[in-house]
Formats: sequence, C-alpha cells, structure tokens
Amino acid sequence: MRKYTGVSDIKVLYVEDAKSSGGALRQALKDAHMNAVYLGGGFDALDELADSGADAVVACLDLVDLPGYQLSALIKSSSVSCRLPVILFGVTGSKVDPLWIKASQADAYFTDKEVTDAKAVVAKLKELVEESRKQGFDRQKSQALLACRSNFSSSKVVESANLLLDELVLSRSASALAARLGLSENRKELLDSFFNGIFAFVEADLVGLVVAASATPWAAFHCDKVVSGSYKKLTERLSTELELKSELQIELRGELTEGTGKDMGSVQIVPVSYKGRALGALVVASKDRNAFSDQALAFGEMLGQALPTAFELLLARETISDMQTREAYRASIDSLTGLYNLEFLVGFLQQQLLFSFRQRLPVAVVIVDIDAFSKVNQEHGFEFGDGALMTIANRLLNITRSSDLIARYGGDQFAVVLPNTDVAGARVLAEKVRSDVESLDFSNGSKGHRITVSVGCASFNMEDLNPETILRDAKLALRKAKDEGRNRISAG
Repeated sequence: MRKYTGVSDIKVLYVEDAKSSGGALRQALKDAHMNAVYLGGGFDALDELADSGADAVVACLDLVDLPGYQLSALIKSSSVSCRLPVILFGVTGSKVDPLWIKASQADAYFTDKEVTDAKAVVAKLKELVEESRKQGFDRQKSQALLACRSNFSSSKVVESANLLLDELVLSRSASALAARLGLSENRKELLDSFFNGIFAFVEADLVGLVVAASATPWAAFHCDKVVSGSYKKLTERLSTELELKSELQIELRGELTEGTGKDMGSVQIVPVSYKGRALGALVVASKDRNAFSDQALAFGEMLGQALPTAFELLLARETISDMQTREAYRASIDSLTGLYNLEFLVGFLQQQLLFSFRQRLPVAVVIVDIDAFSKVNQEHGFEFGDGALMTIANRLLNITRSSDLIARYGGDQFAVVLPNTDVAGARVLAEKVRSDVESLDFSNGSKGHRITVSVGCASFNMEDLNPETILRDAKLALRKAKDEGRNRISAG
C-alpha cells in the first residue's frame, strides 16, 4: 500500500465538459495543489483510468457523452475498482433524475453551490482517499475497471459507446454463466454447463477448470487433439502455480495425441480466489501464438472474477455430500467387526434379488453361527469373545469373493450374500468357512479354546422376491445343522 504524503500525492480525475459549470471546483483543486488531470468527458476518464489509473474521480453529474452518474456506477459495480473514491457535483438546471444520485453509489455529492467551499471538497477527497488506501486500494487497481483494453474517447462517442456496450455484454454473459454453474446440482452438471458456455465465446484447443480448494484437488479438461507432452507440461505448470499439495485428479474430455510436443503457444490461466484464498483456476490454451482476441481474453478474466461464488457453492455441496456419504457408511457398518449391518444387508439383498430375477441368475445366502458362543463369553470374557468375532469376520473377508456381501447378522451370526451362485456353490463356501474356523487358534493367554461354527445355506426362489424368504430358509437350514450336533453345514 502506498504511503500518503499529502494532497499533491493524490491523483484526481476531474471530469467536466463545456456545458458544465464546475469552474469553482476546478479552481479549488488547483488551489489545493492536488495532482489533478482535467478531462472533457466520461469516455476520456475511462481511457485515463485504463492507461494509468487514479486515486479519486470528481465528475459532473450530467455530461454529454458518458454522464458522471453512469461513470460512478461503472466504477462502483466492479469488484476490483469499487473502492476508488468518486465525488459527483451537480449543475444548475440539470435534468438528471435524482434517483441516479443515489444509484450511482458515489461516495459524496455536492451541489454547484456547495462545491465553492474548497476546504470542504479537499477535506472530503483526502478523507476518502485515506480510507480507500487503508482498505488496500491503490490507483493500479483502478486500471482493471474494464477488462477490454479499448481506446475510449469523448470525441468519438458512438465508437466508445459501442466498445463499452461490448464490455458490458461480455460481463453480463460471464456473470450469467457463473450463475448457471452455481445452480448446478453436481460436478457433472457444472462441467457440462461450463464447457458449453465457454466454447460459445472462446475458440481453443484446450479449456479447463481447476478446483484447488477441495480436499482432493481436481480438474476437468476438454482437449481437441492436444499433444500429450504439451498437456503434461501444462498440468505440471498448474500444479506449481496453484501450489497444489497433492496430485490433481483429472477428468479428461476429448482427445490427446501421443507425442512430446512443445508448450502451448497461447495460455491463459485465470486464478479464481475469494478473500485471498485460492479456490482454483480457469484455463484456456491454444497451440497457436496470439490465438485469443482481446474480447476472448476479457471474457476469461470476467468469468474468473465471477466464479468464486460458484466454486464456494460447489465445494460446499461436495463437503455435504462427503459428510452424507461418511454418515451413510457409518450407519451401515457394524462398529465391532467393520462388516455391513443387518439393515444394509436386507436392502442389498432386495436389490440383488430384483436384478437376479430380471437376468434369471441364481443367488444364495449363507448364515454362519458360532456354536455355544454364550459359553465362550462366560468362560473367557467378553473381550475374548469380541476378538473371536473379529477374527472370524476377517476370515470371511479373505475367503469370499469381492462380489459377495458379508454382514453381521446378529450377536454371534454372520450372513453372506452370494450373487450368481446356486445352493451347491453356497455349500462349497460353507464348508470352507466351517473347516477354516475349526482350524483357527483362539488362544487366551495360556488357555486355548476350540471354536466351531454351524452354517445354513439357501438359494433364491424365483417365485418370491421377498428377501425375508431366503433369509428364513437359510435360518431353517442353520437350525437343522445345530440340531444335528453343530460344527456342520446344512442346505435348505
């Protein structure tokens, strides 16, 4: 932040045309020895701001080319220049609707009678500039008022008005695209809207969106026959410039061509940040040099400025989704064994039966029960019993296929859903479980204890889609194994 050294250090754009009657204010600025730049219209003021900036603007409310209230509204509606102090002054006989005095958002307004008080004007200017500098504003930021680097001139009103209208249309289009992205319900919807929107304004070989503030940084790129070597260099550059602490998770759309390739000829990386915190970046690149027009570059900058809200909403939704996923996972897991619980088992089994019915595929269920488990707890304690449950759960995970689902069915029971498996296949697994458990060493200090299991098997009846039916059949088979002496299997 520049240090304030006195009124002569304040660069003021003083804007009035031949019809204005602000001579007293002009003289007041001279008498105060301020660094005043005198301009004949609002478009000349825009050109001066873009060229070298200013610390404050003093403008006539009613100008022939670009009225002071419109100039003020432009300045105050920009996120980068909104802290540039603006003072408007009126003239006798002005037909400007008083509404615009407030709508201009100017920092101060003086009537033509009030501006004759030089001390009041100078004091107000000094106060406003000091306050804006305390808030981190300097005249360099005022140069970024407009993204298009156009040559405005109050002597060429029509041409300047068209240039300004182009700028405003681009700004509005960028804001509208950012708003659509903010309304996206998920990442895919956001990316579809982003790519459709950006390609309407920019012709590029690669367009990308990088979200760096996520717990796992990710990016999406749309490529048009980009050489893999130059693509790799670009992603490495992004990781460096955005100071990513972990590898980017990338979704790639379009086509990469194998090869080493040189760097892209034209690359625009627009940072997206909020209150000094980096959220990510917008990337547009081309194989050709100087590939992008000033308007295309301006649109990219405007979109980058408009994206923080959409990024914040996306990150919030992803955080909520992750929390819901973790909560749903915790709600479906048995806290002791880490296996799925009964509620999740029933829901999964229902879906599996419907799928198997449509595909005419078999499904089997196996229920494993630890024999005399209450006696185990009584003789060796509940800590030993919990250890035995976790040991058997781990054995089930090692024995079964990745497509099988294992759940803790009750206090001393486990259930396994076996897709695309008939009752004969279920018996094979059941016997493997029974023999493995029988051979395990369940030592308790110096003591040893033999633990066995009984297993009941059942297969899917295509005539009955109720998951309770196949579970009931497996439990009946389990009861039979128990009645026949335990440590054995039975199939219903």
